[in-house]
Amino acid sequence: MQQLRTILLTTDFSETSRKAVPAAKMLAKQFGAKVLLGYVEEDRLPPMVVEYMSVGIEDLLERQQMRAAQRLQEFAKENFEADIEIEQRAVMGTPHVEIVRLAREADVDMIVMATHGRGFISHAVMGSTTERVMRHAPCPVLVVQDRSE
Repeated sequence: MQQLRTILLTTDFSETSRKAVPAAKMLAKQFGAKVLLGYVEEDRLPPMVVEYMSVGIEDLLERQQMRAAQRLQEFAKENFEADIEIEQRAVMGTPHVEIVRLAREADVDMIVMATHGRGFISHAVMGSTTERVMRHAPCPVLVVQDRSE
């Protein structure tokens, strides 16, 4: 297996995404790798919200990104010990696009992410961020499936 220097762990702060944390921690400790903790805030708002907003869209999106950065910091403190180097990035955009972009820009050696493990119908209707990341990632992707649903 190749040397892992940087591991991108994605989260959406859900219990499902937390299921990938132990795998990322184990790999980081085994290889002495840094964990890049990544979160993507979707940058689109429902049309009804935009129509009735009294605050500018840019202000609202900026506030969302600041809240996401704070949540990411809390997530790191709750889930990682001090012996693992952590870098955090909260970005805005379409999740699969931004995850792949972040992996390329940070030259990560592996992406670790969780998936809901939904059935065929749910997957066909909603699509899969995980599947899209796997298709376009510049590195191996370790998928941790949540089988508790």
